Amino acid sequence: MGELNVTCGRLARAVIVAGAIAACQASVAPSTAPIATQIATSASTTPIATSNPEPTVTPRSASPSPTPRPNPTPTPIPVPPKPTGVAFAEKRAGDDPPTTKITQIVTWGAPRSEGVEIRVYGVTECLARPASPSPDTSGPCLLERTPLPASVRTLLATAPASDGVASWTWTGTFDCEIGLAYDPRGPAYHSIVLAAYSAPGHSIFAIAVPGAWWQPGLDDIVC
Repeated sequence: MGELNVTCGRLARAVIVAGAIAACQASVAPSTAPIATQIATSASTTPIATSNPEPTVTPRSASPSPTPRPNPTPTPIPVPPKPTGVAFAEKRAGDDPPTTKITQIVTWGAPRSEGVEIRVYGVTECLARPASPSPDTSGPCLLERTPLPASVRTLLATAPASDGVASWTWTGTFDCEIGLAYDPRGPAYHSIVLAAYSAPGHSIFAIAVPGAWWQPGLDDIVC
């Protein structure tokens, strides 16, 4: 009976130890089912890289701005041309110098444009006369290309260019007429010129009468 009790005691302890070990293993060993489930879930949700790259989006270029068109430069209006076909004439009525009616006339062939005015001037100095001319010599008072400042010009007449003629009249003159007759109420003039005028400016002057100077000789009598 004594051996049987000992054997039973040992057997009971062995059963208890085996049960404890099994319990420990059961609590430590992880379950394989959840891990497999996690692996499957992770594989289904993780993006998979492929060999085909995503298409590159090219930014849309802005439409080019239209090139501004340059504004055309207005063509400047030229000044009128120099009068051509110019002629001078003088008419007198009455024989008594103090009451003689004198009309001086200038005509031109061109320009005849609308909007252009012709102005006729008397030149109050004999610009081409030498400072000390020799006796018994003479010459013109005005030459081409001679400057004509306003200080040596007096206005005689104006007319539309389309008229082709301008004239001025006065009564009375001096007895000893040397050079051009002129209105005694105004300054004497030695030459007559004219120019065409419009808004942009005026032409160069044309000579209607150059006038003349004369230096008397030693035996000449001057009135």
